[in-house]
Amino acid sequence: MTNDLPALPPVYENPYDRARIDADGATKLYRFAVGNPDVARHLSTLSPPSTKLEAYFRLFGIPYEVVPVQGTEDAPRGKVPYILAGDVKLTDSDLIIGYLKRTQADPDAGLSAAQWATGHLVQRMLEDHLYWIVIYYEFCDDAGWDFLLRASVGDPSVLPPAVIDAFDAIRADRARRCYDQGIARYTPEEIVEKARKDLLALSEVLGDNDYLLGTEQPTSFDAMVVGMTLGLFQARAMHPEISDIARGLPNLSRYMHRMLAAAFPDLEPAFDPA
Repeated sequence: MTNDLPALPPVYENPYDRARIDADGATKLYRFAVGNPDVARHLSTLSPPSTKLEAYFRLFGIPYEVVPVQGTEDAPRGKVPYILAGDVKLTDSDLIIGYLKRTQADPDAGLSAAQWATGHLVQRMLEDHLYWIVIYYEFCDDAGWDFLLRASVGDPSVLPPAVIDAFDAIRADRARRCYDQGIARYTPEEIVEKARKDLLALSEVLGDNDYLLGTEQPTSFDAMVVGMTLGLFQARAMHPEISDIARGLPNLSRYMHRMLAAAFPDLEPAFDPA
């Protein structure tokens, strides 16, 4: 028996020392876009990490310019979103926000240790658990996949067979990742229940606060919540049971309605605050 691991691609190292955010220029944000105008009224992208990063730019007044991408061939670590800071690419929404906090104003500077810890735990729940439920609906659920496909390209029936084959290959790859991660090994009812617990926990942490951690102004954790849950509120057709749970939590639905108006006033709400 050999202990040799299969060869893995080298890990891209963010070149922070060469990154530059120009004071008089817009940072280029590379992310997936929504091609269906009916969906684009409610969501600018179906990628939660991209929504999170864009919400951060908007909430904290950092100029940016969206560069739509179709794939991840040119993306560091094969992940979207990424930004172009000067002439270098920085990848991973959380690492990018960390860089922006170090080089621009830090909206989290006034948090207590307990507030930061609470925000961090909520972030891990949403990004490392609820996120995979979103991915499950996008690639493993037939209705969710149909919504994703139509949101991306409009009418898929007009696409050439080679393009359809490429989309099918992407779906198969992502579905396999969901199985390897574990979420696709549960029944749909169990998955809905997992999401319900996450959303109830988020609602409890939020309480009667205007912002997640009881601050007077939004923090990076508010941008994170917007990014990781906006699709649940705005795209019911992809995951109706979970959207109904999210929309039915009064404090969370009111919070998301306010945050949508604050971060994405150009988008049309698809839900009324409970």
